[in-house]
Order: sequence, then C-alpha cells, then structure tokens
Amino acid sequence: MVTMRQVKLVLFILFAAGMIGASLWYAFDTASRADLNDYVGDEVWYVPASRNMLHRLGLEAHYVHNGYEGVNVIFSNDDEKAEYEHVVDEAIIMYEGNMSATVNYQKFPGIYVEIPREKLDDFMGYLQNNIPENAYYTVTGFRYPDKDNIQNYLNLEHPLLGKDFIMLSMLILGDKPFYWRVPGLILYGFLQILVLLTAYRITKSYLASLIALFFVAVDPTLQATAVTAMLDIYVGVFVALFTFLLTYGWRNWSGFGIGLAGATKLSGAFGYPVLFLRLLADAKEKAGWRKAIRMVVILILLGLTVVAYSEYLADYWDAKYFQILAILTVLAVAEFTYSSREALEPLLAFLTAGLSLPLLGFLLPEIPAIKVVGFNDWLRNFLGSFKWHLSYKGPNPWTAPFWEWFYNGNSFHFHFNPDIVADTNPTLLLFMVVAIFAVPYVWKRRNLILVPFGIFWSTVGFFALQYALGGKTQFSFYATALVPEAAVTMGVVVYEIVNWDAFRESLLDYLYWIGRGLRIRRFVEYVEEKRKKSEEAERAEEPGLIPAIPLPPTVYVEHRGLPKKVSLARGRRERKSRPGGLPKKYVTDESSQTTNESRVS
Repeated sequence: MVTMRQVKLVLFILFAAGMIGASLWYAFDTASRADLNDYVGDEVWYVPASRNMLHRLGLEAHYVHNGYEGVNVIFSNDDEKAEYEHVVDEAIIMYEGNMSATVNYQKFPGIYVEIPREKLDDFMGYLQNNIPENAYYTVTGFRYPDKDNIQNYLNLEHPLLGKDFIMLSMLILGDKPFYWRVPGLILYGFLQILVLLTAYRITKSYLASLIALFFVAVDPTLQATAVTAMLDIYVGVFVALFTFLLTYGWRNWSGFGIGLAGATKLSGAFGYPVLFLRLLADAKEKAGWRKAIRMVVILILLGLTVVAYSEYLADYWDAKYFQILAILTVLAVAEFTYSSREALEPLLAFLTAGLSLPLLGFLLPEIPAIKVVGFNDWLRNFLGSFKWHLSYKGPNPWTAPFWEWFYNGNSFHFHFNPDIVADTNPTLLLFMVVAIFAVPYVWKRRNLILVPFGIFWSTVGFFALQYALGGKTQFSFYATALVPEAAVTMGVVVYEIVNWDAFRESLLDYLYWIGRGLRIRRFVEYVEEKRKKSEEAERAEEPGLIPAIPLPPTVYVEHRGLPKKVSLARGRRERKSRPGGLPKKYVTDESSQTTNESRVS
C-alpha cells in the first residue's frame, strides 16, 4: 500500500529533479552554442594554462574539426619565426591543410594550422626535418588567444584544482570550447544536490530543501560561471561540499574539504574560521577550556612553523624564523604531553582536522604543477601570489567591490551577443543581512544554521580584509563563493519564520478537490483524516474551566463574642481552668443591687 509519506517523497524527488534538470538544460544549451565556440571571458587565461601544463607533462590534447586536427607551431623567438615560417607554409600546402583556419599570431612567435588527421604525422615529420629542434615545438589542440607570452603561461598565481578538471576534460573529450566547460556544468548539478541535502539535514523538511535548491538553480552568478570554463564555479562547488560535510558533522572530511576549496581559489578557504570554532568547541567539551586554549596555541605555532619553513624554502625568509618557531612548537607539544597526557587524543583530532587534512587537501591537486616547475619554484610562485592578490590591478570598467555584490552594483560581462553576465542576486544576498536579526530565533530551533550562516559572513569578512589590505580589484563573479551557503540559510530561515498554515490548508483543499474530481479515494481520506486530527489537537489545546480548590469542612461553635470558624481537622479545643488563685466569684443582679444600697446607707 502506498502511503502519503511515500507520495511526498516522490513529489519531492520530482520537484528537485525538475529544477536541477531545467537549470542544467539551460546551462548545457548555452555552453554549446555555436556563437560561443571560442574563448569566453577569463577562459583566455585558464584554458591556455591548462593546455600548456598538459604539454609540459608530456600529454597532448586534440582538437578535430571536419577531419582536420589543430596544431600550434611555437617558435623560440621572433627571429626563428621569421626564418622558418616559410617551412610551415610549405607544409600546409604540401599536406593539404585548411588554409582558411591558419592563424599567424602577432603577440607571440607562433602559427596555428589545421592539417588532415591522416597526414598529421607526415606534417610533423616535415617540420622536424626542416627546422632545428631548439627553434620550435608543437602543441596540438585548439588555437591560442593572441596574448603576450600566452604560450608559456601556467596561471600559477591561482591554485590548480579547477584547471585539473579542465585538463582532464581536454584529455578525455578533446580540446574544444564546449568540452572545456563540461566539468563545470556537471559539478554545477552536483552543487545543487549538495545544497539540497545540506538544507534537509538542518531542517528535515522537503519544503526548506526545495527553497534552498531554487535559489541555486536560478542564481545568475552560478549560471554565468558554469557555462564558461572559469575557476569560480569550482570554488562554489567545493565551498558547498565543505558546508555539506561540516553540517553533517564529519570533522576530518570537513578539514579535507576546506583544503580542496582553497585549492580552486584561495577565497574557497575563507570559511575556515567556522571549522576552527567547531573544532574548538569539540576540544573544550572533551578536555575543558584550559586544555583547549593550549591546543589552539600548539595549532598556531605549528601553522606558523609551516609558513616559516615554506618562506625559507622560497628564499623569502631566513632560516632563523623557522628554527625559533620549530623550537617553540616542540616545547609546547612536550609540555602538553607531560602535563595533559589524557588529552592527547583530542589534541591529535584537533590538529588532524584543523591543519593536516586541510594541507593535504590543498597540496594533492597541486602535484601536476609541482612536477612541471619543481616544488621550490611552485612554492615561490604561490607565496608570491599573495602580493598579487593584495595589489591594485589598475582601472577596470567591471570592478565591483564586495559591498556592491549585495545590490548587483556592477556586473562583470563575460560575453556580448549572446550576453553572459555575472549578475548577483540581491534578493539572496540582502536577505543574508536581514537574516542577522532572525538567526538567534532560528538557532534555538535549528542549531546547525550557524554553519552556512557563519561560512557566508566569514567569507565576506575575508573579502573585506583583502580590500582593506590593498586588493581593491574585485569583480562580481567572486560572489560565487557566497551563493551555496546563502541559499541554504535562505531555505532554513524562510521555512522557520514564515507561517505556512495558509499554504498547507490551501494545498489540502487542492488535494481534496483533485481526489473528489478524479475519484481518488486515498486523497480524500488523507485530507479528512488530516483535518480530523487537526481539530482534535485544537480541541485538546482549548483551556477548560478552572477547578475549584477543595477546602476543609468548617463548623460554627458557641463562644463568647463573635462566632469563630474552627476547622474540624484541628478538633475542638476544650477550656480547662488554670490551677491556683482564688475561685472566681459570680454575683446576680439582685445581690449586686442590695450590696450597693447597703453601702450607700
């Protein structure tokens, strides 16, 4: 027998699948348009960097169009190009290349050609036989954008995880514009599922989950970054993953997740303070405040030691800073081990989830870049990128400081005609300001609301800090990192503060009418039973008459003066004459009168 609970679950799945499916259909349809079969927005940086990384790893991506395969012939300098360019032209004619597709780059020494696939090896052999080995090299795949030094660009100022997905797609699917965007489109769907499950975990409500899902399914910032091979859609996905893991209480996986979020862009790690506070609360519960504070000191010393050692390897700091911090760290750990041996397990859990796993999550995606340029050079580039992130990049018409994201002040345009614009959603972001006044109420009912709410404002705070320290070149698509946790908060808070009785009654009316009209007896019975239970509950809650307080029975007893109430429970008190003294004399009226007369006479 099918129950209404199962019907609700099916309807929930259908609504969720419909919203996710509709948003993905729109995104896939946009990303695959023929008039977007080229670089869009910042794809001019991230995609060539991915192609160059593959080439330096000894792997080649392939672009095939109408039977022709794309090849970029890169010369070592302009002089070499001027000397051997005619060899390339001869080879194109000789092997029947697509002359109309040839691109002679102006800002770096290279030529893009398309050669019939079956003749590609012969073309490569001809170049090898007629051009010195150290004068050129070839990179198969889509043509490069005509940018200065783009053939050597690796985009090491940003972490590698987002470009890892682009490289993987190039190898598996091919080096085409639509294929660059496929991983981001797939993960956009995954992001929506994570938001749905996170909201459900907090509220156990289908309605709250669908509200949260709606705001990520229609969010213009997510849609714009999903249809382009940008890094920011990966930031949003892994921030959503971190929020999901922390909400479900998986501390170690949360630490690894924040590392992955930071490995897409550093802004992905801006929610780390929330993880830190959760770990601190766990440590305080297991070991007490004093030991928890000492654990924090050890974590800070250990983190500073890692930073100092990294700066030393990158030739930015002297070894003395690392040595001093290392000694202090060893002393702090030794003291804690000696005096608080029983708290070693909480300390290990605190350091594992708070430092080790975030570092592991950050470093694993960087392995290809480390292999290409070497660990020290990669580290030098990474540490040097902080100065770049905190610098002003010059005037830009699309600059939008972080506060403008809340009202969509200046949207970043990735492409015109068709327009792909990274608009923000003021309804969602301004609601997070209003939610500040509602969260204390919601927190008493759904304490996990502090996770997405805290991640949102922690991220905003770090963007504000970046701006204050000099990184004033901010754009609207940076707000991608704010959308998942804002949507979860929106779903939970709206569900808790809105009175849904009117909606429930209306839905029951519709269900009843459908049941009567289509002769679905189960619907009618469900509505009638639901309303009967509601009436019984209301009747039970009605206040009754105040019962009279039972009093002990009372009687009146004869006594001089006014009658006096005496409780039967106390019993009747008998008067007894006091012993001693003269007997009391009682005189009648006559004797009193005679006595008085005799006294007068």
